[in-house]
Amino acid sequence: MQPPTLRELFAYNDWARDRVLHVAAGLAAGPLDRPFDMGPGTLRATLHHLWGAERVWLDRWQAIPRERHAAQLDNKAVELPVLQEWFQRTAAERDAFLAAHASAAELDRPITYTNFRGETFTQPLGLLALHVCNHGVHHRAQAANMLRRVGAQPPRLDYVFMRLERPTCEQTAEQRAWLRERGLGGVHDPVAPPPYSIADLRTYFRYTDWAQQQVLGAAEALGDEALDRPFEMGLGSLRKTLLHLIDAEQWWEANWRSADHGIMPQPWQALPAQTPMAAVGRLWREAAAARNARLERASDAELQRPVNAATTPGRTLAVRMGESLLQLCGHGTHHRAQALNMLRHLGGRTPGLDLVTWLREAGGRAEPGCLQPGTGRGRDQVLE
Repeated sequence: MQPPTLRELFAYNDWARDRVLHVAAGLAAGPLDRPFDMGPGTLRATLHHLWGAERVWLDRWQAIPRERHAAQLDNKAVELPVLQEWFQRTAAERDAFLAAHASAAELDRPITYTNFRGETFTQPLGLLALHVCNHGVHHRAQAANMLRRVGAQPPRLDYVFMRLERPTCEQTAEQRAWLRERGLGGVHDPVAPPPYSIADLRTYFRYTDWAQQQVLGAAEALGDEALDRPFEMGLGSLRKTLLHLIDAEQWWEANWRSADHGIMPQPWQALPAQTPMAAVGRLWREAAAARNARLERASDAELQRPVNAATTPGRTLAVRMGESLLQLCGHGTHHRAQALNMLRHLGGRTPGLDLVTWLREAGGRAEPGCLQPGTGRGRDQVLE
């Protein structure tokens, strides 16, 4: 991993975290502690888990014993203003640590740690930092669903919305107005884009394809009734959620092709809701293969190329190609978190989807389309 990639992902992590905390801060204790059969179990516990994971991993990188923060890690009834302060303090310490280790060689440094099950692993610092960022996306998806279920309006959390709010490409007055209508009132003038790394994106997508195959393998064991059972999360059913992930891949590929050939991209076109699972798997593999072929021939310089993303007929929003690729990675993690919850409710196999699980099971080398064997129930509620 390259330092600029992690700086960008942690900037997104903190932006999305603050948006969730802002909405949660307006809730009384009842909604914050309402039980849910997902993730850590309540909104307050989910937010505490997000902070706890950041704290634990930072302590491991610095060889700080758990006992130093044990009281905070065990205090799952913490008040939100206090938790917000913990988040801010931990983020500042994390940023200082990463600034002091801001070289590719430092990020390749092996970290040995023992998790709470007594298992010991050694993995590179940079990939463990990527895991923390990806873990945040997963659990913020659960937090957003909990907010919706208690009657609050969840914020838009996609990475691309951060980059549209803090654009690196010029947006027209009409485009800015459209963004403000969607809760991005702070849109300002373009800023300098970060130096996106094609090598880092290839790594993140290797994890993405492994995780997607884990979910597809579990879903393919279910019948149509289970696949189409309604849920108050994701796209409303497991099948529709899996189709949405393919839609996103196909839509971005169409926008990239439009940038290649100078033609007007087409707005979002959804796949049929009753697409058979055999076709779902095939369509995913085809979409992933097309994206990976593009990644293989892309360069760091090409990631700075502007892409006009067609949102509705006659309207496009400009983003850079590197931004669209990071969006796809986070978007997949967000919706796979919902798919994992659905699988649990349906009694299906719930594989572990954490990026550290990929590192352990596949050695970080899983090829797109290769289904790895599952490891039992997911680990949403375990602080690795």
